[in-house]
Amino acid sequence: MKRSFDRLCQSLLITSVRLKNRITMAPLFTGYANQDGTVSDLMLKHYHEVAAGGAAMIVVANASVDPRGTLASHNLRVDHDRFIHGLSRLARTIKSVGAVAVLQINHGGRFARSEDQIAPSVVSMSSISYGGFYKSALKSLNFQQQMEVLSETLQHRSQRCREMTRKDIRQTHQAYATAAARAQTAGFNMVEIHGATGYLPVQFLSSRTNRRTDGYGGDLANRMRFALELVQAVRQKVGDKFPVGYRFLTDEWLPNGFHLEEAQEFARHLANRNIAYLSITAGTYESFFNPDIIMKTQQPAYMADLARKIKKVVTVPVICTGKILSPSIAENILRKKQADLIGLARPLFTDPQWPTKAFNGKQESILKCQDCQICMQMVLADRPVICSQWDKIKLVKRKMHIKSMNRQQNKILLVMDGSDNAALGAAYAGKILAHRKNVSITLLHIQTDDAPTSVREINRMMDVTRSLLINAGLPADAIEIEVRKKTIGIARDILTAITEGRYGTVVIGRRGLSRAQQFLFGSVSHKVVQNAKNCTVWVVD
Repeated sequence: MKRSFDRLCQSLLITSVRLKNRITMAPLFTGYANQDGTVSDLMLKHYHEVAAGGAAMIVVANASVDPRGTLASHNLRVDHDRFIHGLSRLARTIKSVGAVAVLQINHGGRFARSEDQIAPSVVSMSSISYGGFYKSALKSLNFQQQMEVLSETLQHRSQRCREMTRKDIRQTHQAYATAAARAQTAGFNMVEIHGATGYLPVQFLSSRTNRRTDGYGGDLANRMRFALELVQAVRQKVGDKFPVGYRFLTDEWLPNGFHLEEAQEFARHLANRNIAYLSITAGTYESFFNPDIIMKTQQPAYMADLARKIKKVVTVPVICTGKILSPSIAENILRKKQADLIGLARPLFTDPQWPTKAFNGKQESILKCQDCQICMQMVLADRPVICSQWDKIKLVKRKMHIKSMNRQQNKILLVMDGSDNAALGAAYAGKILAHRKNVSITLLHIQTDDAPTSVREINRMMDVTRSLLINAGLPADAIEIEVRKKTIGIARDILTAITEGRYGTVVIGRRGLSRAQQFLFGSVSHKVVQNAKNCTVWVVD
Protein backbone atom coordinates (compact mmCIF):
# COMPACT_ATOMS: atom_id res chain seq x y z
CA MET A 1 0.00 0.00 0.00
CA LYS A 2 1.42 3.35 -1.06
CA ARG A 3 1.62 5.85 1.77
CA SER A 4 1.63 9.62 1.28
CA PHE A 5 4.18 11.75 3.09
CA ASP A 6 2.67 15.16 2.50
CA ARG A 7 4.88 17.09 4.92
CA LEU A 8 8.10 15.51 3.69
CA CYS A 9 7.21 16.43 0.12
CA GLN A 10 6.66 20.12 0.84
CA SER A 11 9.21 22.65 -0.33
CA LEU A 12 10.76 25.21 2.01
CA LEU A 13 12.48 28.55 1.46
CA ILE A 14 15.65 29.16 3.50
CA THR A 15 16.31 32.88 3.02
CA SER A 16 16.89 33.00 -0.76
CA VAL A 17 17.31 29.27 -1.40
CA ARG A 18 14.36 26.96 -2.02
CA LEU A 19 14.51 23.31 -0.95
CA LYS A 20 12.39 20.96 -3.06
CA ASN A 21 11.39 18.84 -0.04
CA ARG A 22 12.01 18.58 3.71
CA ILE A 23 14.77 15.93 3.65
CA THR A 24 18.36 17.05 4.12
CA MET A 25 21.59 15.13 4.37
CA ALA A 26 22.99 15.94 7.80
CA PRO A 27 26.80 16.18 7.93
CA LEU A 28 28.55 12.82 8.25
CA PHE A 29 32.33 12.57 8.27
CA THR A 30 33.45 9.87 5.84
CA GLY A 31 37.19 10.52 5.43
CA TYR A 32 36.78 10.60 1.65
CA ALA A 33 38.99 13.62 0.95
CA ASN A 34 42.47 13.13 -0.44
CA GLN A 35 45.25 13.19 2.13
CA ASP A 36 46.16 16.73 1.08
CA GLY A 37 42.63 17.91 1.89
CA THR A 38 41.46 18.18 -1.70
CA VAL A 39 38.26 16.75 -3.13
CA SER A 40 38.77 13.17 -4.33
CA ASP A 41 36.99 11.34 -7.12
CA LEU A 42 35.44 9.13 -4.44
CA MET A 43 34.04 12.18 -2.67
CA LEU A 44 32.47 13.36 -5.94
CA LYS A 45 30.98 9.92 -6.53
CA HIS A 46 29.67 9.65 -2.97
CA TYR A 47 27.93 13.02 -2.83
CA HIS A 48 26.54 12.64 -6.35
CA GLU A 49 25.03 9.31 -5.33
CA VAL A 50 23.40 10.79 -2.23
CA ALA A 51 22.17 13.94 -4.00
CA ALA A 52 20.70 11.86 -6.83
CA GLY A 53 18.71 9.91 -4.23
CA GLY A 54 16.28 12.79 -3.78
CA ALA A 55 17.40 14.71 -0.68
CA ALA A 56 16.78 18.44 -1.05
CA MET A 57 19.93 19.68 0.69
CA ILE A 58 23.35 18.03 1.00
CA VAL A 59 25.69 19.20 3.77
CA VAL A 60 29.30 18.31 3.00
CA ALA A 61 30.84 17.56 6.37
CA ASN A 62 33.72 19.11 8.19
CA ALA A 63 35.88 21.24 5.92
CA SER A 64 38.79 22.58 7.95
CA VAL A 65 39.22 26.38 8.06
CA ASP A 66 42.74 26.24 9.49
CA PRO A 67 45.52 23.61 9.26
CA ARG A 68 45.71 23.80 13.07
CA GLY A 69 42.08 22.72 13.26
CA THR A 70 42.23 19.65 11.01
CA LEU A 71 40.84 16.48 12.58
CA ALA A 72 41.97 13.55 10.44
CA SER A 73 44.36 12.49 7.70
CA HIS A 74 41.56 12.54 5.11
CA ASN A 75 39.98 15.82 6.24
CA LEU A 76 38.51 18.11 3.59
CA ARG A 77 40.15 21.55 3.68
CA VAL A 78 39.08 25.06 2.74
CA ASP A 79 41.91 27.05 4.32
CA HIS A 80 43.58 28.11 1.05
CA ASP A 81 42.50 29.25 -2.40
CA ARG A 82 44.09 26.16 -3.94
CA PHE A 83 41.14 24.13 -2.63
CA ILE A 84 38.53 26.19 -4.50
CA HIS A 85 38.87 24.29 -7.78
CA GLY A 86 38.05 20.91 -6.27
CA LEU A 87 35.28 22.37 -4.12
CA SER A 88 33.77 23.91 -7.26
CA ARG A 89 33.62 20.47 -8.85
CA LEU A 90 31.93 19.14 -5.71
CA ALA A 91 29.35 21.93 -5.59
CA ARG A 92 28.54 21.44 -9.30
CA THR A 93 28.21 17.70 -8.78
CA ILE A 94 25.66 18.12 -6.00
CA LYS A 95 23.67 20.82 -7.78
CA SER A 96 23.65 18.96 -11.10
CA VAL A 97 20.96 16.61 -9.79
CA GLY A 98 18.76 19.31 -8.24
CA ALA A 99 20.05 19.37 -4.65
CA VAL A 100 21.19 22.39 -2.65
CA ALA A 101 24.92 22.27 -1.83
CA VAL A 102 26.11 23.30 1.64
CA LEU A 103 29.69 23.26 2.92
CA GLN A 104 30.16 22.76 6.64
CA ILE A 105 33.20 24.64 7.99
CA ASN A 106 34.97 23.68 11.19
CA HIS A 107 37.92 24.01 13.56
CA GLY A 108 38.65 21.10 15.91
CA GLY A 109 40.33 23.11 18.68
CA ARG A 110 41.68 20.67 21.28
CA PHE A 111 40.49 17.71 19.18
CA ALA A 112 42.63 18.71 16.18
CA ARG A 113 45.70 16.87 14.91
CA SER A 114 48.20 19.68 15.18
CA GLU A 115 51.54 20.53 16.70
CA ASP A 116 49.97 23.86 17.68
CA GLN A 117 46.69 22.86 19.30
CA ILE A 118 44.69 25.85 20.45
CA ALA A 119 41.71 25.97 22.81
CA PRO A 120 39.89 28.51 24.97
CA SER A 121 41.73 27.27 28.07
CA VAL A 122 44.34 24.74 29.10
CA VAL A 123 42.30 21.98 30.73
CA SER A 124 43.72 18.70 31.99
CA MET A 125 42.86 15.44 30.28
CA SER A 126 41.05 14.11 33.36
CA SER A 127 38.87 17.21 33.54
CA ILE A 128 37.52 16.76 30.04
CA SER A 129 36.87 13.02 30.25
CA TYR A 130 39.20 11.85 27.47
CA GLY A 131 40.01 8.83 29.59
CA GLY A 132 36.38 7.75 29.76
CA PHE A 133 35.94 8.41 26.05
CA TYR A 134 38.79 6.15 25.00
CA LYS A 135 38.07 3.51 27.63
CA SER A 136 34.54 3.12 26.26
CA ALA A 137 35.26 3.69 22.59
CA LEU A 138 38.23 1.36 22.33
CA LYS A 139 36.09 -1.63 23.33
CA SER A 140 34.58 -1.64 19.84
CA LEU A 141 37.94 -1.71 18.04
CA ASN A 142 40.33 -4.56 17.28
CA PHE A 143 43.80 -4.59 18.82
CA GLN A 144 45.56 -2.90 15.89
CA GLN A 145 42.96 -0.13 15.76
CA GLN A 146 43.24 0.35 19.52
CA MET A 147 46.99 0.84 19.21
CA GLU A 148 46.52 3.35 16.39
CA VAL A 149 44.03 5.40 18.40
CA LEU A 150 46.14 5.32 21.55
CA SER A 151 49.23 6.35 19.60
CA GLU A 152 47.34 9.27 18.11
CA THR A 153 46.10 10.28 21.57
CA LEU A 154 49.62 10.32 22.98
CA GLN A 155 50.87 12.41 20.09
CA HIS A 156 48.10 14.99 20.38
CA ARG A 157 47.21 14.84 24.06
CA SER A 158 45.33 17.67 25.73
CA GLN A 159 48.37 18.95 27.67
CA ARG A 160 49.81 20.18 24.37
CA CYS A 161 46.95 22.66 23.92
CA ARG A 162 47.68 26.29 24.58
CA GLU A 163 45.23 28.97 25.56
CA MET A 164 44.15 31.14 22.66
CA THR A 165 45.28 34.74 22.73
CA ARG A 166 43.10 37.61 21.52
CA LYS A 167 45.18 37.53 18.33
CA ASP A 168 44.43 33.80 17.92
CA ILE A 169 40.73 34.53 18.32
CA ARG A 170 40.78 37.27 15.69
CA GLN A 171 42.75 35.09 13.29
CA THR A 172 40.37 32.17 13.82
CA HIS A 173 37.33 34.34 13.15
CA GLN A 174 39.02 35.52 9.96
CA ALA A 175 39.83 31.92 8.99
CA TYR A 176 36.14 30.96 9.24
CA ALA A 177 35.08 34.06 7.31
CA THR A 178 37.60 33.52 4.51
CA ALA A 179 36.68 29.83 4.31
CA ALA A 180 33.01 30.77 3.93
CA ALA A 181 33.93 33.18 1.14
CA ARG A 182 35.82 30.40 -0.64
CA ALA A 183 32.75 28.15 -0.39
CA GLN A 184 30.70 30.98 -1.88
CA THR A 185 33.23 31.42 -4.71
CA ALA A 186 33.22 27.66 -5.32
CA GLY A 187 29.47 27.76 -5.97
CA PHE A 188 27.98 26.33 -2.79
CA ASN A 189 24.49 27.61 -2.00
CA MET A 190 25.21 28.00 1.73
CA VAL A 191 27.74 27.32 4.45
CA GLU A 192 27.12 25.68 7.80
CA ILE A 193 29.23 26.57 10.83
CA HIS A 194 29.99 23.45 12.87
CA GLY A 195 29.09 24.48 16.41
CA ALA A 196 28.62 21.03 17.93
CA THR A 197 30.28 17.69 18.85
CA GLY A 198 32.74 19.39 21.21
CA TYR A 199 34.66 21.36 18.57
CA LEU A 200 36.07 24.86 19.05
CA PRO A 201 32.82 26.90 19.36
CA VAL A 202 31.51 24.42 21.95
CA GLN A 203 34.81 24.56 23.83
CA PHE A 204 34.14 28.27 24.32
CA LEU A 205 30.46 27.74 25.21
CA SER A 206 31.02 25.11 27.89
CA SER A 207 32.09 26.19 31.36
CA ARG A 208 33.84 22.81 31.66
CA THR A 209 36.38 23.65 28.96
CA ASN A 210 36.31 27.45 29.12
CA ARG A 211 38.14 28.70 32.24
CA ARG A 212 38.99 32.11 30.85
CA THR A 213 38.74 35.25 32.98
CA ASP A 214 38.59 37.77 30.13
CA GLY A 215 35.64 38.82 27.97
CA TYR A 216 35.41 35.35 26.42
CA GLY A 217 34.94 33.41 29.67
CA GLY A 218 32.83 33.38 32.81
CA ASP A 219 29.09 33.86 32.43
CA LEU A 220 27.11 32.70 29.40
CA ALA A 221 27.15 36.14 27.78
CA ASN A 222 30.94 36.00 27.64
CA ARG A 223 31.15 32.32 26.68
CA MET A 224 28.81 32.97 23.73
CA ARG A 225 30.94 35.84 22.48
CA PHE A 226 33.39 33.74 20.43
CA ALA A 227 30.63 31.99 18.46
CA LEU A 228 28.52 35.13 17.98
CA GLU A 229 31.50 37.13 16.74
CA LEU A 230 32.34 34.19 14.49
CA VAL A 231 28.88 34.30 12.91
CA GLN A 232 29.15 38.06 12.51
CA ALA A 233 32.56 37.78 10.81
CA VAL A 234 31.22 35.18 8.37
CA ARG A 235 28.09 37.18 7.62
CA GLN A 236 30.12 40.32 6.91
CA LYS A 237 32.37 38.41 4.54
CA VAL A 238 29.72 36.64 2.45
CA GLY A 239 26.95 39.26 2.56
CA ASP A 240 23.33 39.13 3.65
CA LYS A 241 22.09 37.18 0.62
CA PHE A 242 24.29 34.13 1.21
CA PRO A 243 22.70 31.83 3.83
CA VAL A 244 24.77 30.76 6.84
CA GLY A 245 23.44 27.82 8.85
CA TYR A 246 24.62 26.49 12.21
CA ARG A 247 25.13 22.94 13.47
CA PHE A 248 23.71 23.50 16.93
CA LEU A 249 24.52 21.72 20.19
CA THR A 250 21.56 21.58 22.58
CA ASP A 251 23.21 19.66 25.42
CA GLU A 252 26.68 18.25 26.12
CA TRP A 253 25.07 15.49 28.19
CA LEU A 254 27.83 15.90 30.74
CA PRO A 255 27.79 17.11 34.36
CA ASN A 256 28.53 20.81 34.73
CA GLY A 257 28.49 21.19 30.96
CA PHE A 258 26.54 23.19 28.41
CA HIS A 259 22.84 22.35 28.82
CA LEU A 260 19.47 23.05 27.23
CA GLU A 261 18.60 26.24 29.15
CA GLU A 262 21.83 27.89 28.01
CA ALA A 263 21.35 26.47 24.52
CA GLN A 264 17.91 28.11 24.23
CA GLU A 265 19.39 31.48 25.15
CA PHE A 266 22.23 30.99 22.68
CA ALA A 267 19.73 30.00 19.97
CA ARG A 268 17.87 33.29 20.44
CA HIS A 269 21.08 35.24 19.92
CA LEU A 270 21.95 33.26 16.79
CA ALA A 271 18.49 33.84 15.33
CA ASN A 272 18.84 37.57 15.97
CA ARG A 273 22.00 37.51 13.86
CA ASN A 274 20.10 36.19 10.82
CA ILE A 275 21.33 32.63 11.00
CA ALA A 276 19.66 30.68 8.17
CA TYR A 277 18.80 27.54 10.14
CA LEU A 278 19.72 25.53 13.22
CA SER A 279 20.64 21.86 12.73
CA ILE A 280 20.00 20.21 16.08
CA THR A 281 22.29 17.70 17.74
CA ALA A 282 23.41 16.75 21.24
CA GLY A 283 26.38 15.12 22.96
CA THR A 284 30.12 15.36 22.35
CA TYR A 285 32.98 12.91 21.96
CA GLU A 286 33.27 12.93 25.75
CA SER A 287 29.69 11.77 26.33
CA PHE A 288 28.85 9.60 23.29
CA PHE A 289 30.17 6.40 24.87
CA ASN A 290 28.64 6.87 28.30
CA PRO A 291 26.37 3.82 28.84
CA ASP A 292 23.37 6.00 29.72
CA ILE A 293 23.86 8.07 26.58
CA ILE A 294 24.25 4.95 24.44
CA MET A 295 20.86 3.76 25.71
CA LYS A 296 19.32 7.17 25.03
CA THR A 297 20.61 7.26 21.47
CA GLN A 298 19.13 3.84 20.71
CA GLN A 299 15.64 5.34 20.82
CA PRO A 300 14.01 6.39 17.52
CA ALA A 301 14.06 10.15 16.92
CA TYR A 302 15.82 10.65 20.26
CA MET A 303 16.54 14.33 19.53
CA ALA A 304 13.05 15.31 18.37
CA ASP A 305 12.06 16.76 21.74
CA LEU A 306 15.28 18.78 21.89
CA ALA A 307 14.51 20.13 18.43
CA ARG A 308 11.00 21.06 19.59
CA LYS A 309 12.36 22.98 22.59
CA ILE A 310 14.73 24.97 20.40
CA LYS A 311 12.02 25.58 17.80
CA LYS A 312 9.86 27.13 20.57
CA VAL A 313 12.33 29.99 21.06
CA VAL A 314 13.32 30.82 17.45
CA THR A 315 11.59 31.57 14.17
CA VAL A 316 14.33 30.26 11.86
CA PRO A 317 14.00 26.75 10.37
CA VAL A 318 15.06 23.92 12.68
CA ILE A 319 16.49 20.63 11.40
CA CYS A 320 15.90 17.52 13.51
CA THR A 321 18.48 14.73 13.36
CA GLY A 322 19.08 11.57 15.39
CA LYS A 323 18.03 8.01 14.46
CA ILE A 324 15.20 8.91 12.10
CA LEU A 325 15.16 5.57 10.33
CA SER A 326 11.79 5.56 8.56
CA PRO A 327 9.73 8.04 6.52
CA SER A 328 6.86 7.54 8.98
CA ILE A 329 8.98 8.80 11.89
CA ALA A 330 10.16 11.75 9.80
CA GLU A 331 6.62 12.66 8.72
CA ASN A 332 5.41 12.46 12.31
CA ILE A 333 8.11 14.89 13.49
CA LEU A 334 6.96 17.41 10.90
CA ARG A 335 3.27 16.88 11.67
CA LYS A 336 3.91 17.51 15.39
CA LYS A 337 5.84 20.66 14.41
CA GLN A 338 8.86 19.49 16.36
CA ALA A 339 11.03 20.62 13.47
CA ASP A 340 10.84 22.13 9.99
CA LEU A 341 13.29 19.83 8.25
CA ILE A 342 14.60 16.28 8.66
CA GLY A 343 18.34 15.62 8.78
CA LEU A 344 19.51 12.14 7.81
CA ALA A 345 23.18 11.20 8.15
CA ARG A 346 23.82 7.47 8.48
CA PRO A 347 20.41 6.53 6.97
CA LEU A 348 21.42 8.24 3.71
CA PHE A 349 24.92 6.81 3.89
CA THR A 350 23.37 3.33 4.17
CA ASP A 351 20.75 3.94 1.47
CA PRO A 352 21.10 7.09 -0.66
CA GLN A 353 17.76 6.23 -2.30
CA TRP A 354 15.89 6.69 1.02
CA PRO A 355 13.99 9.84 -0.14
CA THR A 356 13.09 8.49 -3.58
CA LYS A 357 11.84 5.23 -2.11
CA ALA A 358 9.76 7.12 0.46
CA PHE A 359 8.15 9.41 -2.11
CA ASN A 360 7.42 6.49 -4.47
CA GLY A 361 5.71 4.41 -1.80
CA LYS A 362 8.56 1.90 -1.54
CA GLN A 363 9.57 2.63 2.04
CA GLU A 364 9.60 -1.10 2.84
CA SER A 365 12.61 -1.51 0.52
CA ILE A 366 14.73 1.11 2.30
CA LEU A 367 18.03 -0.37 3.44
CA LYS A 368 18.21 0.49 7.14
CA CYS A 369 21.20 1.42 9.25
CA GLN A 370 21.67 -1.35 11.83
CA ASP A 371 23.70 0.83 14.21
CA CYS A 372 26.57 -1.65 14.01
CA GLN A 373 29.12 1.11 14.69
CA ILE A 374 31.42 -0.01 11.85
CA CYS A 375 31.45 3.55 10.51
CA MET A 376 32.30 4.97 13.95
CA GLN A 377 35.08 2.42 14.38
CA MET A 378 36.62 3.50 11.09
CA VAL A 379 36.42 7.18 12.03
CA LEU A 380 38.18 6.42 15.33
CA ALA A 381 40.85 4.49 13.44
CA ASP A 382 41.27 7.46 11.04
CA ARG A 383 40.18 5.46 8.00
CA PRO A 384 37.70 6.20 5.19
CA VAL A 385 34.25 4.89 6.08
CA ILE A 386 32.21 2.04 4.62
CA CYS A 387 28.82 0.56 5.58
CA SER A 388 28.32 -3.07 6.54
CA GLN A 389 24.83 -3.05 4.99
CA TRP A 390 25.95 -2.40 1.42
CA ASP A 391 25.84 -5.26 -1.05
CA LYS A 392 29.10 -6.97 -1.94
CA ILE A 393 29.48 -5.22 -5.28
CA LYS A 394 29.26 -1.76 -3.74
CA LEU A 395 31.57 -2.73 -0.88
CA VAL A 396 34.24 -4.00 -3.28
CA LYS A 397 33.99 -0.92 -5.49
CA ARG A 398 34.13 1.45 -2.52
CA LYS A 399 37.19 -0.32 -1.08
CA MET A 400 38.92 -0.05 -4.46
CA HIS A 401 38.19 3.70 -4.57
CA ILE A 402 39.54 4.11 -1.04
CA LYS A 403 42.73 2.26 -1.97
CA SER A 404 43.27 4.45 -5.02
CA MET A 405 42.89 7.63 -2.94
CA ASN A 406 46.15 6.91 -1.16
CA ARG A 407 48.17 6.88 -4.36
CA GLN A 408 49.90 10.20 -4.78
CA GLN A 409 52.05 9.36 -7.81
CA ASN A 410 49.48 10.94 -10.13
CA LYS A 411 49.72 14.32 -8.36
CA ILE A 412 52.19 16.55 -10.19
CA LEU A 413 53.55 19.97 -9.25
CA LEU A 414 54.95 22.18 -12.02
CA VAL A 415 56.97 25.05 -10.54
CA MET A 416 56.68 28.17 -12.69
CA ASP A 417 58.92 31.23 -12.35
CA GLY A 418 58.50 33.00 -15.67
CA SER A 419 61.76 31.63 -17.07
CA ASP A 420 62.25 29.77 -20.34
CA ASN A 421 63.36 26.70 -18.40
CA ALA A 422 60.09 26.60 -16.48
CA ALA A 423 58.17 26.82 -19.75
CA LEU A 424 60.32 24.00 -21.12
CA GLY A 425 59.50 21.98 -18.02
CA ALA A 426 55.80 22.43 -18.63
CA ALA A 427 56.18 21.52 -22.30
CA TYR A 428 58.15 18.42 -21.35
CA ALA A 429 55.53 17.37 -18.80
CA GLY A 430 52.77 17.91 -21.35
CA LYS A 431 54.56 15.71 -23.87
CA ILE A 432 55.17 12.91 -21.37
CA LEU A 433 51.65 13.00 -19.89
CA ALA A 434 49.76 13.58 -23.13
CA HIS A 435 46.22 12.17 -23.15
CA ARG A 436 46.45 10.70 -19.64
CA LYS A 437 43.18 11.13 -17.75
CA ASN A 438 44.27 10.06 -14.27
CA VAL A 439 46.62 12.89 -13.32
CA SER A 440 46.21 16.05 -11.28
CA ILE A 441 48.54 18.96 -12.10
CA THR A 442 49.15 22.14 -10.13
CA LEU A 443 51.03 25.08 -11.67
CA LEU A 444 52.78 26.87 -8.82
CA HIS A 445 54.33 30.34 -8.84
CA ILE A 446 56.04 31.83 -5.79
CA GLN A 447 55.59 35.59 -6.01
CA THR A 448 58.33 37.82 -4.55
CA ASP A 449 58.07 41.51 -3.71
CA ASP A 450 61.17 42.42 -5.73
CA ALA A 451 60.23 40.44 -8.84
CA PRO A 452 59.91 42.58 -11.99
CA THR A 453 57.00 40.46 -13.25
CA SER A 454 53.57 41.99 -12.63
CA VAL A 455 50.57 40.05 -11.35
CA ARG A 456 48.93 40.41 -14.75
CA GLU A 457 51.99 38.97 -16.47
CA ILE A 458 52.15 36.08 -13.98
CA ASN A 459 48.51 35.23 -14.64
CA ARG A 460 49.03 35.46 -18.39
CA MET A 461 52.04 33.15 -18.20
CA MET A 462 50.12 30.63 -16.08
CA ASP A 463 47.15 30.68 -18.48
CA VAL A 464 49.45 30.12 -21.46
CA THR A 465 51.08 27.16 -19.70
CA ARG A 466 47.69 25.73 -18.78
CA SER A 467 46.58 26.00 -22.43
CA LEU A 468 49.77 24.22 -23.46
CA LEU A 469 48.94 21.29 -21.22
CA ILE A 470 45.32 21.17 -22.39
CA ASN A 471 46.48 21.17 -26.02
CA ALA A 472 48.69 18.20 -25.14
CA GLY A 473 45.52 16.29 -24.29
CA LEU A 474 45.30 16.75 -20.51
CA PRO A 475 41.80 17.34 -19.04
CA ALA A 476 41.15 21.01 -18.27
CA ASP A 477 39.61 20.23 -14.86
CA ALA A 478 42.77 18.32 -13.84
CA ILE A 479 44.93 21.46 -14.01
CA GLU A 480 44.98 23.97 -11.16
CA ILE A 481 46.83 27.27 -10.82
CA GLU A 482 48.27 28.39 -7.50
CA VAL A 483 50.14 31.64 -6.78
CA ARG A 484 51.76 31.98 -3.36
CA LYS A 485 53.47 34.93 -1.73
CA LYS A 486 57.06 34.21 -0.70
CA THR A 487 57.25 33.70 3.06
CA ILE A 488 60.52 32.02 4.18
CA GLY A 489 62.29 31.57 0.86
CA ILE A 490 61.43 30.28 -2.61
CA ALA A 491 62.95 26.82 -2.13
CA ARG A 492 61.49 26.40 1.35
CA ASP A 493 58.07 27.61 0.15
CA ILE A 494 58.16 25.08 -2.69
CA LEU A 495 59.05 22.32 -0.24
CA THR A 496 56.13 23.39 1.98
CA ALA A 497 53.79 23.21 -1.01
CA ILE A 498 55.10 19.71 -1.85
CA THR A 499 54.47 18.51 1.70
CA GLU A 500 51.02 20.08 2.02
CA GLY A 501 49.91 18.87 -1.40
CA ARG A 502 51.48 15.41 -1.04
CA TYR A 503 52.75 15.55 -4.62
CA GLY A 504 54.29 12.45 -6.15
CA THR A 505 56.18 14.29 -8.89
CA VAL A 506 57.70 17.78 -9.08
CA VAL A 507 58.99 19.46 -12.25
CA ILE A 508 61.31 22.46 -11.85
CA GLY A 509 63.81 24.37 -14.03
CA ARG A 510 67.31 25.60 -13.15
CA ARG A 511 66.44 29.17 -14.22
CA GLY A 512 69.43 29.42 -16.52
CA LEU A 513 72.14 29.09 -13.86
CA SER A 514 75.41 27.53 -14.96
CA ARG A 515 76.75 24.62 -12.94
CA ALA A 516 79.52 26.90 -11.60
CA GLN A 517 76.91 29.41 -10.39
CA GLN A 518 74.94 26.60 -8.77
CA PHE A 519 78.08 25.39 -7.00
CA LEU A 520 78.97 28.88 -5.71
CA PHE A 521 75.52 30.22 -4.82
CA GLY A 522 73.25 27.21 -4.76
CA SER A 523 69.97 27.04 -6.65
CA VAL A 524 66.31 26.59 -5.88
CA SER A 525 66.16 23.35 -7.86
CA HIS A 526 69.21 21.97 -6.03
CA LYS A 527 67.68 22.72 -2.62
CA VAL A 528 64.40 21.14 -3.66
CA VAL A 529 66.17 17.99 -4.90
CA GLN A 530 68.18 17.72 -1.69
CA ASN A 531 65.25 18.24 0.69
CA ALA A 532 62.11 16.92 -1.01
CA LYS A 533 60.79 13.73 0.56
CA ASN A 534 58.52 10.97 -0.77
CA CYS A 535 58.39 12.37 -4.28
CA THR A 536 60.25 12.37 -7.60
CA VAL A 537 61.85 15.66 -8.72
CA TRP A 538 62.52 16.36 -12.40
CA VAL A 539 64.98 19.20 -13.04
CA VAL A 540 64.86 20.61 -16.56
CA ASP A 541 68.17 22.00 -17.90
